[in-house]
Amino acid sequence: MYCVNHPAVETLVTCSACGDPICPDCMVQTPVAAKCPRCARMPRAALVRLKRDRLALSVIIGLAAAVIGGYLFGLFVSALSFFAIIIAFGLGAGVGEAVSRASGRFHDSRLAAWAAGCAVLGVLFPFFLRGFAAYGLSSPTVDYVVAVDGIWKLLWMAAAAYGAWQRNA
Repeated sequence: MYCVNHPAVETLVTCSACGDPICPDCMVQTPVAAKCPRCARMPRAALVRLKRDRLALSVIIGLAAAVIGGYLFGLFVSALSFFAIIIAFGLGAGVGEAVSRASGRFHDSRLAAWAAGCAVLGVLFPFFLRGFAAYGLSSPTVDYVVAVDGIWKLLWMAAAAYGAWQRNA
């Protein structure tokens, strides 16, 4: 037998749906068996999508988890600054889990990026609160959020973003 799509390639494998001979280059492994590309295509109705109400809930829950987690992170980072990167990872994992549950355990790279962004906001939230308490809503507040703790803040944000991404990717 020769492959339907590549007549020069000899094969012993056939599509489990239509029976056409297929080579390893054409073969698509499905949960059932090997199929040809034509039979392996899923109908549009079979694709899982995140509904708008679940997306809106995920956005709200992500922001709420970031604010609450960020406030708690701010409390612990001053007392346990040595373990702040672990706490930041936990913050990210918590935000990621909240977004995952709110979306109905939907996994998507865009949702993972949203969760990671919320986790980064959670890390920045306590610094914004401190700057706002000291300077109000002005330029020194932004300077305070950007300047305080420098490289450590970047490491904390990266750990939080990674923790959130892993829960949703």
